[in-house]
Amino acid sequence: MRFTATEDKVRVTGRTLFVDGVRYLGFSGTSITFTFVGRKAAASIWSNANEWGEDNDDLRGRIAVYVNDEEEPRKRICLNREEDVYSLYESDREEQVTIRLVKYSEAAFGKCGIRFVEIDTDRLMAPPAHAGRRIEIIGDSITCGYGVEAEDELQPFRTLTENPAKSYSLLTAKLLRAEASLVSWSGNGIISGYVEETATAPSDKWLMPKVYRYTDISGSEKLFGEDESKWEKWDFSRFIPDAILINLGTNDCSWCKDIQERKDQYKAKYMEFLKYIREKNPSAQIFCMLGTMDQRVLKELGEAVEGFREAQGDARVHFLPLPAQNAEDGYGADWHPSALTQRKTAEIVAAKVGSVMGWE
Repeated sequence: MRFTATEDKVRVTGRTLFVDGVRYLGFSGTSITFTFVGRKAAASIWSNANEWGEDNDDLRGRIAVYVNDEEEPRKRICLNREEDVYSLYESDREEQVTIRLVKYSEAAFGKCGIRFVEIDTDRLMAPPAHAGRRIEIIGDSITCGYGVEAEDELQPFRTLTENPAKSYSLLTAKLLRAEASLVSWSGNGIISGYVEETATAPSDKWLMPKVYRYTDISGSEKLFGEDESKWEKWDFSRFIPDAILINLGTNDCSWCKDIQERKDQYKAKYMEFLKYIREKNPSAQIFCMLGTMDQRVLKELGEAVEGFREAQGDARVHFLPLPAQNAEDGYGADWHPSALTQRKTAEIVAAKVGSVMGWE
């Protein structure tokens, strides 16, 4: 039996584009889940593998395949061909199996378009139910799990060592027994993405206040071209979160440095972004966090949250400063948080969110 990844056949998690019968997994942690009775399952997947050169797997897309309730993926696949059929599952005996296909590489690296899924029987079951609790997590490379599996801070970025399942983001969701939708992108920020020390201008293409408005901004450009009027705007009714976690400001620090005028701009734009988030998510508790890698705008973030609470009369917005990473806990690639630091962060975040939400 062959089927496309429509929502009557698979559970879709996260913001995904569905165009001409193809389900595009863009953001970290986006996934499809299906249940069937049989021995084999495979998927026909398109990717932009050729854009990275013939022998460069460092920047190609990567997906993970989970089987039933297993804690670790059964296999991890590098999408090193522009289009191919990849085996997801194979067994000697026929049984009921749930398969979850998860995007591990982030939106900027390795497109993943699922053309169809094929099973060796016609016994496709109803899609698994969504979790009752829902959280949305807006962030940058820390949220994506950038370099979390690297040996040390001297290793450069590779999609091979990127794993959102070991980031505080999906770990927090796991601790809270919640379904998570990640809107995260390395190097992103509120007024500037990451810039070098000598930069004379901010990096302001596709900042998160713009990215957040679309289903998948890079996927839309790939599919529909540079005319933004054709890009798919996100329908906020498709995922109504109980809680929203925002972890943005680390990359802004590279531009703001200790220049107060720039820090004040960050604060003002953050408050604008909060207003938009609240407009689109009127019932959510919002948690604004920062501090793991850089704390130079932490004071301004706290002021932005307090200023927003007072101006809007909104007590459902919370400031959550995070401790700086500790060298004793190691580092991931390019000085990003190690797996241990990510776990510690998840415990802090889950405790705060769980307390406010009344989630045991």
